Amino acid sequence: MTTIQPYETAQRSLCAFDIDPDNPPTSTATDIEIAIIDDRPLMCDCLARGLAEIEPAFRFRHFSSIEAFDAADLEETQRISTVLMCVMWSNAEADHHLARIAHLKATRSWVSAIILADIENLDDILKAIENGARGYVPTSVSLQVAAKAIHLVAAGGIFIPPSVLFQSAQNAKDGQQTIKQQAQDDNVFTSRQISVIEALRRGKANKIIAYELNMCESTVKVHVRNIMKKLRARNRTEVAYILNTAPYEGLIRN
Repeated sequence: MTTIQPYETAQRSLCAFDIDPDNPPTSTATDIEIAIIDDRPLMCDCLARGLAEIEPAFRFRHFSSIEAFDAADLEETQRISTVLMCVMWSNAEADHHLARIAHLKATRSWVSAIILADIENLDDILKAIENGARGYVPTSVSLQVAAKAIHLVAAGGIFIPPSVLFQSAQNAKDGQQTIKQQAQDDNVFTSRQISVIEALRRGKANKIIAYELNMCESTVKVHVRNIMKKLRARNRTEVAYILNTAPYEGLIRN
């Protein structure tokens, strides 16, 4: 079972989970060989220089694509333990990127892939993790956080930005509140409907309800149909049963 544990940093910006007990964390003093996959030489150079300034233990190699990385001499690249895949993520390209991650995992199982992109959608990130990625670094974080993420992945962890997890949790919470509010709004009854409901609970026929409430029998039938529709009930008996259950007791306004 996957467990989530906090990973303390100066900025409290990392989240680690699923630490492999068979691969204990390595010392950050050891050089970490990193391949940057990006077909933009300027971006590669800037990223490598920035990260190396923060962490001198990082050693970088540049490749324009996964294919170029595959074509490189294995003896020359076997020390590379981490791959930073800089991608322009989109719905149209998602399957292509996921296939590249899976290919890298299948051909070089000792390499840990980290995706660097500008998406912050938890579903896309989890798909990347499921396909073999060990982390996701959004372009919205600082170089310091990116460096800590690389160290974390190199130590055997998985990195997902807490901001993404928190936002996903908030979205889920907001969605539940919206559904609850809609349920309440859909099940608010008028004063006349409440009177009809009370009569239904006592098992009274439409004709008797019409007489006692001083309304036409046809009007009572309309109220009953509307009540059944709001409660998704199939008959009058089910209406009485549903309105006596806990979820609905507080939805009738007097």
